[in-house]
Amino acid sequence: MTKCPELGDKAPSLFLQITLRLAIFAFAFALLDVGIVVYTYLRQPQTLAQELLDLEVSHFGLNSLDELSARGEASDGERWTYTLVEAIPVGAASAAERNKPRLIDWTKREQIPGGYLITGLRSVRRDGNEFWIRLQFEGRGLSPFAEVIGREIIQHVALPLVPLSILLLLFNALAVRSVLKPLAEAEQQALEMDPAKPGQQLSVSAAPREITALVEALNGAFERLDKSVSTLKEFTGFAAHELRTPLSIMLLTAGKLPPGEVRQQLSDDIRSMSRLVAQLLELAQAEVLVPGERPVVDLAEIGKSVVSSLDQVARSSNQRLVFLDHGDAQAHAHSEAVYRIYRNLIENAIAHAPSDRPIEISAGPGPIIAVRDFGPGIAIADRAKIFDKFWQGGTRSEGGAGLGLGIVKSLTDALNAEIALDCPEEGGAIFSVRFLPRELPV
Repeated sequence: MTKCPELGDKAPSLFLQITLRLAIFAFAFALLDVGIVVYTYLRQPQTLAQELLDLEVSHFGLNSLDELSARGEASDGERWTYTLVEAIPVGAASAAERNKPRLIDWTKREQIPGGYLITGLRSVRRDGNEFWIRLQFEGRGLSPFAEVIGREIIQHVALPLVPLSILLLLFNALAVRSVLKPLAEAEQQALEMDPAKPGQQLSVSAAPREITALVEALNGAFERLDKSVSTLKEFTGFAAHELRTPLSIMLLTAGKLPPGEVRQQLSDDIRSMSRLVAQLLELAQAEVLVPGERPVVDLAEIGKSVVSSLDQVARSSNQRLVFLDHGDAQAHAHSEAVYRIYRNLIENAIAHAPSDRPIEISAGPGPIIAVRDFGPGIAIADRAKIFDKFWQGGTRSEGGAGLGLGIVKSLTDALNAEIALDCPEEGGAIFSVRFLPRELPV
């Protein structure tokens, strides 16, 4: 399974971006609404004056004229003056009082030097009586109207707009999440794709046209990529196969040259090229290996066969091979793939781990094989890349291409086996491969 890039973890999700933009839009709309309210009031000073007097009257908690007089003091350049005009009992019902002319609310605003003067008449009901009070306010600027405008914003902007904005944000968030759900499904499918399995595609259901078009475009790109990789593998295998015969002829021809340093150098170079071509062909075959039903194979018997075939190669490099059979080494696998795993691990040990101690090849107990060498070992910094194709690290050998362990990794992956590296304290390296046990159904 592939891993999501670190950059993608840091970037905000599309759902968050859309929700954030909706919230910003709602906030901007609220600011615009507030601006409209303020502008409207500034264009209607008479309305502001009426609201100011109504607000002042709403603050009254008085029962006598003395309290009215106490409020008629100036503060911060502003002055309120109150005068009790008339008190009428609410229960008055005589014909004379019913026919008496009644007072009405009125407001007047006028400019005076240094500011403005607002005068008006308002009624207040307290303790069963109706009081008529004449109010007069002297002030300047807009600060006296701050509370009036603030109340208007709360009553006609905040109270209706905030609940509506929250509901709209919730609805849009749910709608956006529903729309983006197919995209999240496609993302999860892409993360679960196995690069070793060609022909994989994304699939989404009930997705919007834009997401469907994106998924189809990605599937088309995957298909073209599969074809390109397949063509490259076929070319590599074909080229490697076709080069084997000319290289064999070249090696025979070089053997006819007079003995000497030139003949030996040429023969060594041709052998290195032949090994590289053989590894390229083997790598191409390993990467397209799709195991079907895996039979039960004897890992020990295959190991003995490989050791026997490579014994002369090891002796020519002044090394020895020793096979150890620990018993019960049977597993579900393909004998040819196991043979190649053995051979590449042993050839790697011969090429990179010269030592006066023999290379130990073992099978068992259980479905496991191992190749132990006593060479210089593998540096800690190199162990994470040891199975990368064409990587050779600090133990680069002359004529090597860094393909042997890459081939082993491809074969073990195809067989659902596990390969591990261990570097003992006494030196050297141990490569072990654990296959599917015989008892496990395939």
